[in-house]
Amino acid sequence: MNTNGGPARLIRAYGLWIALVTVVVMAAGYGVSMLAPTVYRSAAIVVVEARVRANTTPVTPEMGTEKELAKSGLVVRPAAEKLGVDAGHLGTGFEVTVAPDANVLTFIYQNANPAIAQQRAQALAEAYVDYRNTGEDSKNAAVAAAANAHATLVTPAFLPGAPEERPVLIDVAIGLVLGLLLGVGTAIIRDRLSDRLRGLRDFETISGLRVLATVPRIPRPRGPGAALPVLLRTPETPAAESYRYLRSRLRPVLARDGAISVLVASAYEGEGRSTTAANLAIAFAQAGRSVILVDADLRHPRQHTMFDLTADRGLTDLLAGDAKPQDALQPGPVPRLRLLAAGPGSDLFEGARLGEVITALSRLCDILVIDSPPILSVSDAIGLAATADHVLLIGDFRRSTRGGVVRALAELAEVVDGNVSGVLVNAPKSAGGLVPRARDAAAVRPGRDDDDTAPREEILADGLSLLDPPSDRSGKPVVGSATVPKSMAPSSPTPASTVYQSASSAPPVIGPAGPVKARANGSAVPAPLEDAS
Repeated sequence: MNTNGGPARLIRAYGLWIALVTVVVMAAGYGVSMLAPTVYRSAAIVVVEARVRANTTPVTPEMGTEKELAKSGLVVRPAAEKLGVDAGHLGTGFEVTVAPDANVLTFIYQNANPAIAQQRAQALAEAYVDYRNTGEDSKNAAVAAAANAHATLVTPAFLPGAPEERPVLIDVAIGLVLGLLLGVGTAIIRDRLSDRLRGLRDFETISGLRVLATVPRIPRPRGPGAALPVLLRTPETPAAESYRYLRSRLRPVLARDGAISVLVASAYEGEGRSTTAANLAIAFAQAGRSVILVDADLRHPRQHTMFDLTADRGLTDLLAGDAKPQDALQPGPVPRLRLLAAGPGSDLFEGARLGEVITALSRLCDILVIDSPPILSVSDAIGLAATADHVLLIGDFRRSTRGGVVRALAELAEVVDGNVSGVLVNAPKSAGGLVPRARDAAAVRPGRDDDDTAPREEILADGLSLLDPPSDRSGKPVVGSATVPKSMAPSSPTPASTVYQSASSAPPVIGPAGPVKARANGSAVPAPLEDAS
């Protein structure tokens, strides 16, 4: 049976259930052993020998036949008549064993009363001896010839002094085996009936989306700085590298569509939406882009707590017209990153004001990352999706359901048109997740990474100035100034990730080295040396 991820995924998803079922069955086995009725056991031993006659060859008794004979009615009925009990009742608790490589029968009887166990074991053994030895002294030659074996009671039945001890370890071991089988079996059934995402391919199949990246599970942080995004807390880890990979996969998608604003959404709460938005914003800022991170989840805002910033002013002030973007934006922990908190209030998304605010914020940055409320819980996400240039739908391998993903896409269908991509978080390798190689901690520079293409100085303070000087102190034109528009800025061919290379990424465009000047058609060409001076 295919479990869509193998035994590792099954154990990871239902390990607690399997352990619980196993423990319950083991406890049941222990309880059966402890609550079993007290039983006393008595036994009598009989030796069966071949009868020796003159001028004949002794025939060794067939002990299997003798055992069945001892358990038959030929022996049980006479013993029952002697004891004055029913033959069927006497057969309960009666057992005959054969010693290996010996002509010895052991008559065993078990009963809650030790005296009864002794009495019945003795009676049954004597009944067999009487039956087997009948005919030896008969004057009838035919009867005497049929008696070819002789039985002797060598050990009378004893009075047991202590009850039989039930093998507790055996009962517990049986419970362990049965518990594991039952636990795994029920886990497979539950997995077949479960609606949870089963991995990367399952996410792609049910959503029809192009999944740009997967993010491995991030252990829950503890201690100081636990709330910080992983790109700031542990930038050398595989999870941090996964967000850089997401940046490198998303960048050509945005460039192809001319998109600036990215809405990070999910079907339900707690599926990694806010974490992805924060790390994606940091990744773009570290790559030299001017980024604004907007916390649009007015009911459960998280971005200001992750970055330890204030939430006194934010998006709601802009929607109400009580503040300007420059007044509400707060500087982030890395260069070129600014944060717009949710602000006070929770129901200001109606009307055309939202689109105007998103458009105004898009003019102030290269990338606008919006942390959306859950699509199936709050209607605000639909309005945000209608204003955003691109939507990232987050799926959580551990929490998201197939039905939730399908319903979220159905809600978005009326306001988006092919501008949706997927990201699967908490995805292990067994579920199709890519776990990148960790970076050397010494090689990770604070606020920058290997894809950093921005100048070391801040170029655009608020994105509004069109009258900035055309050159910096070194005489080189300033990218983003009126002389050299931002669209003509050269980009570095340095790969975005040390692990991944996207097949769909557009080839890097290398701008002209040194001073440039703009043509009438908007292209850039190297400036002659005399112009540079």
